[in-house]
Amino acid sequence: MITIRPASIKEKRKTYEWLCLSDTASMHMGAPDFPENPIPTWEEFEEGFQDFYYQEDNCHLGAVMIIKQDNEEIGCMCYACFHLNPQIAELDIWLKSKEYCGKGYGTEALKKMIKHLNSQLGISKYIIRPSERNIGAIKSYQKAGFKHVDNKEETISEYLLEKYINDYSEGDYGIENTAVLTLTL
Repeated sequence: MITIRPASIKEKRKTYEWLCLSDTASMHMGAPDFPENPIPTWEEFEEGFQDFYYQEDNCHLGAVMIIKQDNEEIGCMCYACFHLNPQIAELDIWLKSKEYCGKGYGTEALKKMIKHLNSQLGISKYIIRPSERNIGAIKSYQKAGFKHVDNKEETISEYLLEKYINDYSEGDYGIENTAVLTLTL
């Protein structure tokens, strides 16, 4: 059974290690397959994943959530709202080891996150932007109800606040290499 819970600031280093130093990192970042999305150093992660992601008082801006399978921590997911129009969240997910991939855990965790965000924050629209080459992730997101968007630029401009378009419209892989998937409740 999959459960999710907010990550605390004391868990920030652990979530960095799962994202950037685990055997799953090469599936979505770093050379040779993803040179456009280099693996961040701890200092770069600290700056990019600001502390508010680990503080429950700021959950309206975004948060990192720990994913558990029964009693074992298997990864985490993140949602961000600060850069988006009202009632929208951008999601991301990473598992701490390949041994947890391909078992439906990510799909179930996404469904739980969406239900949680809808009931707690009234969020009804979701966007997720993996690499176009991460076919396994895209299939998982589609199983959770996400639909692949053809007109990426239009969708991104509809979702992002205007003041963040320049900073966030390209995604992690550049507009051509970033898949855009959305879900509306």
